[in-house]
Formats: sequence, structure tokens, C-alpha cells
Amino acid sequence: MTTSVSPSPLTTSGIERVRNYVLGLDEPAAWNADELESRRDTWDLALSDTESTLLANLAEEAGEKFGQWSAGNGTRDEWKKLAAPLTKYFSSVEHSLEGGTGIALLRNLPVRTPDAELPYNENLLWLIGAAIGQPVNQMGGGTVLARLAYKGKARPDHPRAENTNEGLSYHTDGSDLLMLMCIRQAMIGGNSVVSSSARTVKEIARRYPELLPSLFEDYFPFDRQMEIREGDTSYYLSRLCTIVDGKITTRYVRPLTDAALYRGDCPPLTERQVKLMEVFDEISNEGGVEVGFGSGDLVIANNYSVMHGRSEFIDSEDESQRRLLVRLWLAMENGRPLPFDFDRGVNHDGIARGGVPYTSIA
Repeated sequence: MTTSVSPSPLTTSGIERVRNYVLGLDEPAAWNADELESRRDTWDLALSDTESTLLANLAEEAGEKFGQWSAGNGTRDEWKKLAAPLTKYFSSVEHSLEGGTGIALLRNLPVRTPDAELPYNENLLWLIGAAIGQPVNQMGGGTVLARLAYKGKARPDHPRAENTNEGLSYHTDGSDLLMLMCIRQAMIGGNSVVSSSARTVKEIARRYPELLPSLFEDYFPFDRQMEIREGDTSYYLSRLCTIVDGKITTRYVRPLTDAALYRGDCPPLTERQVKLMEVFDEISNEGGVEVGFGSGDLVIANNYSVMHGRSEFIDSEDESQRRLLVRLWLAMENGRPLPFDFDRGVNHDGIARGGVPYTSIA
């Protein structure tokens, strides 16, 4: 007797049983647009004017005490201690991110829009980040806090589309949390869009249970974006989804898989894997929500539960008024358990879980 598909732990458990298990999970981060809106008071967390003034004063104090964040004169714990007067507020943010919807929208932050105030704005984001988790590296050359502004078109083999004005498809980043703070917004567009990957997984179980073995057991290539240490391949392999302690945990970056395939160094995808990615994109798009995002707003997403993207934008011709964001990646203090390939098994910076390794490529 022969079979065209090798047995796997999932198929030997019974796909129908696995399907029912996934659908039965109590997953607060699995939401559609209407459900997210109905829970807005749990994740749309505006600072009061008093809190905003206090935060501005704390950022000023941090600058006086430590200088610029990049100088390294204060530890993460020292910055966190400085943010202690707002502990209650940041605790509500953390609860929304892990145990809630998986996103938080912080509004009424005391940002300053002139370019000359960029050092202050970076210290402000660093202070907020330190209150919630450990910043990790975002790019091989060593970029822990990134400035995002229009710089041109992305190359297919080096897809850093965040510095273009193109729309970005739904994806996750390589850390527990993504933090995006808006200093100046574009004239038209440039809003954040979010979609629950936990919902996407549940809908795949509901509509396409035959794809569950590929979703939970297959390994997909992710391009390293030239962040390659000696001995590494140009890509790494990771599953798209796992469940640990009853939490649906995903990693999905279609452009990095496409880039790895474009290079041709990785094994080709099977027909089942291609079908899974098409379905993943389709369901994610139908469940997406556009989040209003203007100066003084900060979007935080739990990368394991929520995917993010961006609408296309048109920028001002006045360079001093063009769209400008600052970004952190964080490892959470109360982050969920992760399997080896999601934690430190593939592409991490060695400081905390997540991040990318330091190389000579910026």
C-alpha cells in the first residue's frame, strides 16, 4: 500500500479533531471588524491631557538625565523606572496586547512635529517602549529605533517597503511587539491597517480543514533581507502557525517568502503551501480594519495575534511636512511561551527573543 502524502502528527490525530480543537479555542484576539469596534474601549487608550503633559515632562527628564537614548547612558530598567508614574496606564496597554485584542492605540501623545524635535520624539518612544518591554534590533546594521519616511521604491530581492509610499500587505514583524508612533502623517492615506491572524487561523480551520497540516506542520522560507551571518543561508525556515498553552501564534510575511523564492536559494513551495498562502491572504484581507492614525498616535500590535499593514499614501511636497514615523520592536516581559523556531531558533539578535542578528548590512 502506498500513499502520496506522508503521515504526520496532525493527520494521525485526525484532521476533524484538530479542526474542532482550533474552533473551540477561547481566543480574545480572534476578531472581525465589527467585533473589534465593539471592544474599542479596551484598546483605544487615549491619554488624558494631564497624563500627556506628565509624559512630556518625563521625556524631558529622561533627556536631561540620560541624554539621547542612543547614547546608552541609561539601562532599560532605569528608563522604565522613570515611567513609573504612568504604570497604571501602561498596564492597561499590556493587558490589551496579551490577553485582549492584541492591539493598542495610544492617542494624545505629546509629540512635537518639527524635524528639530526628532531627538525628543525618539526619547519619548524609547521611554514608552521601556515601560512595556525590551527593545530589540530591527536591521542587520544595528537599528534598534527606526525612522520611517519615503525614500523610494523597494527592490523585489530586498523588500524594505516601509520606506516607500506603497501600501503594505498584512504581515507580522520579527518580535513580540511592533510600536509605530506617528510624528507627521501624509496628506492623503498612510493609515495603519490591522487584521487578526488568530481569526484567520480559525477561519482556515472552519473553511479549509484540509490545509491544517500545512498550516501547523510545514516550514516556509523567509528571506533574511541580506542580514546574513557567516554560515547562514539567505533564508530561514519557520512554520506559519503553532498553538502553545491554548494561544494561536502566527508568523506570516508573504513578501519575505516571495523574496526567498525570487532568489531561488530555497526549496520551492508545494501546491498545498501555495494554496494555504492564497487562502491566508484572502481571509486576512476580508477581516482587515483601517485604523485612523495621525500625529500623536501610537499603534502597538502583538505580532503573534495581529497582522498589520499600511494604506498607500501621497506625501506633501514640503519636506518639512512629510510623513514621519518612528518604530520600535519589543520583547514583552509577560510574553507568551514560544516554540524553538519562533523564539531563538532562527533569526534573533541575541539580546532578547525576537529581533534580527547584527551584521554589517544596514
